Amino acid sequence: MQRWFLGVMIGVLALTVSNVWSLSGAYAQSKHEEVIVVPQEEEKLPASNDQTEEQKRQDKKSHGKDKVETLDKVVVTATKTARNPDDVPASITVITAKDLERQNIKTADEALAQVPGAFDRRGKGWADTLANVQLRGMPADNQKRTLLMLDGQNMASSYTNSVTWSSLAVEDIERIEVIRGPFSALWGGSAMGGVINVITKTPKKLELSAGGSYGRYDSYTYNLSAGHRLWDQLSLKVSYNHRETRGYPSNLVTTTSVRNTPLTAAQNRLVTPVAGYRYTFNNVGKPICVVGDTGDNSVQDSIVTTKLAWDPAPGHKISFSTNLYWQDYRYGVPHTYLYNPLNGDPITTAGTTAVNRPRRLIGPSFFGKYSYFTSLSNSSYLSSFGHEHTAIYNLASENKLTESTTLKLKGGLVNGCQNWYDDGGTNYSQSPGVTHTSPSKNYNFDAMVEQIIGRKQVLTAGFSYATGFASSTDWTINSWRDPDSKTDVVRNSQGKDRTLSMYLQDEINWHPKFSTIIGGRLDFWSTYEGKYADFASRPKIWQVNLPRREQTAFSPKVAFLYRPYEWMTWRASAGTAFRPPNIYELYRTWGASSGTIYASNPFLKPETSVAWEVGATIKPFAGNVISATFFDSYIDDMMYRVQSPTNPLVQDYKNAGRARIYGVELEITQKLFRWLDVYGNMTLVDPRILKNPDSPLSVGKILTQSPTQQFKFGVNVNYWKINANLSGLYVSKRYTRDDNADGINGTYGSYDPYFLVNTKVTYSPVKYADISFSVDNLLNRKWFSSYITPGRMCWVEAKFKY
Repeated sequence: MQRWFLGVMIGVLALTVSNVWSLSGAYAQSKHEEVIVVPQEEEKLPASNDQTEEQKRQDKKSHGKDKVETLDKVVVTATKTARNPDDVPASITVITAKDLERQNIKTADEALAQVPGAFDRRGKGWADTLANVQLRGMPADNQKRTLLMLDGQNMASSYTNSVTWSSLAVEDIERIEVIRGPFSALWGGSAMGGVINVITKTPKKLELSAGGSYGRYDSYTYNLSAGHRLWDQLSLKVSYNHRETRGYPSNLVTTTSVRNTPLTAAQNRLVTPVAGYRYTFNNVGKPICVVGDTGDNSVQDSIVTTKLAWDPAPGHKISFSTNLYWQDYRYGVPHTYLYNPLNGDPITTAGTTAVNRPRRLIGPSFFGKYSYFTSLSNSSYLSSFGHEHTAIYNLASENKLTESTTLKLKGGLVNGCQNWYDDGGTNYSQSPGVTHTSPSKNYNFDAMVEQIIGRKQVLTAGFSYATGFASSTDWTINSWRDPDSKTDVVRNSQGKDRTLSMYLQDEINWHPKFSTIIGGRLDFWSTYEGKYADFASRPKIWQVNLPRREQTAFSPKVAFLYRPYEWMTWRASAGTAFRPPNIYELYRTWGASSGTIYASNPFLKPETSVAWEVGATIKPFAGNVISATFFDSYIDDMMYRVQSPTNPLVQDYKNAGRARIYGVELEITQKLFRWLDVYGNMTLVDPRILKNPDSPLSVGKILTQSPTQQFKFGVNVNYWKINANLSGLYVSKRYTRDDNADGINGTYGSYDPYFLVNTKVTYSPVKYADISFSVDNLLNRKWFSSYITPGRMCWVEAKFKY
């Protein structure tokens, strides 16, 4: 497969060079100038030929300024072609590098926390390996219903569709384009909630930078970057970023207790008095005790990126980039809160006999006269160690074949070459355990032609091919902290998938005030070579070859834009989207230590959705933008885990659900003065399950991990050599159970509503240096996002750039 892919990449490069060689002669004497098609923008000509020379100079200066501003304000994700976002009938937000610098953004997903309709799920800082971003209430388990791209290439693994947001270096980002709504008509599967495209920087001159920061929990970052533009044709860039934190005890140890239970005389003689616990409830209201934590959750990661961009001739571009990522996460020495009040000795094991003595022996008790803990052992205090190494390669070319025809080619590889975690130990130092490995590879290729027809029409047509492989193997290991001490295979599953696609889009500017976009995409999806084996079961299940599956999906979309006045724009769109099941959902079956079996389903069908939206944007006066959008979508064949009707210990994947998600986005930005900007936005969503035969109690309930309310605001002051930024965010309650029974807040495992305020002040004493002080969670609010959140974080940072 790697040889095949290398051949494709070489073919792309050869075709590009061939086009350049054949056409470069015609352009040899012309000046290199990038041409960007911006619909509805016409050249502003002087009103009269009788102008003075001074007036002509002023008009020329003004027109040049307008052109520069237009070129700077460009998005490519919404239509796959460069467009002014004001001329695209879609809900678009662009986050620039300047926006990132104003805030204390340490991971790329944090930049989307302030975007209307977006929710950033990151509960415990850098150590949160499950961080993801969802758009418009779409459940975003592992990022699988919102498409994330790096320079136009899908970043998702073929195993779970997951994306490691920490693998994106914030310092390398030029801008992030967020397009909300269904976009399978252009981008295929997973673009149900929308598309997020992270676009990296390309040097335009000699650029050198270095920086570092230090914060709470012994957290620090540093980065180095160098880039240059040579001969006005070749851009080179390389960067290194490193982050590390000692972390904090984010993972609590809890256990159940039995209250007011009479003991036999024999039990009474064996009991151990216990103190130090904290009595509370779990997220469904059942009493539990917090008895310890699994230690400081530390993490360190490194990112190495390179980029090469070559403009061999006017109208021709070739680029090649790499993004290499390493991450290690682990837990430190665990802590038990339990101790014997008679001698002060710590207690970590209790089984079913660790019992609180009567109140007269240990002081006040929350439990009554007698109670005891259950299912508490050394292993309760241990959490997994893990490692990830991912390499992303991207080769792209853009060739202007004629004045009206452009060919774009792109090929990429997402190689999750190392992805494992260890667990199952019985003591912290050394004991047998299990290591879980899940390598994956995902190859992508796309060829697209953009054809300008006359002055009012742009036709876009393309072909894409994607194929992926993933496997998952569980090994027994001699030491649960040493993944290389493998002994025997416990379980194994693997499979492949591929998608062949064709798409067509037609943009027509019927009138300076009215334009339409109509498009559709046909996807042929298949999965094959699925295998499964379970050697830990009784009786043992030897290798089972699973059936091949195929499905066809057609995703149309239509959009309208109407601008009755220069300061008012109306937009409307409707379309469909789909998401095929991933290899994990199809083939991965595994058992938890609790005895529950999480079963895969090789017969899953793709999810589909139908959605529409209508919105308006007005600019009533200078510096003011007000936008409102109503959206509505229906999801069919939603994949859910449901309890097996024949075995309560088995959780099956099923196409069990039908859901509706509708809501409204409101946004206002205002530049009060040249030095003062303010903004605010609100997202109200009603995401509910309409049908779920396998779980009737879930009907009418809110979708899991979907907040119904979000309110966001920000203030930025840029005066003299100081930039000060203050931002706020409120997120409502979330649920993890489809019946919404987990309504208790403020306890381990709950997802609480929260209000967060962040601030950053940057001082630039000279042109090439910045010094900043940041405070995340300024009000030091405490809440649970399943784990304990980190509380107030203070940072100092210095950056040098040339």
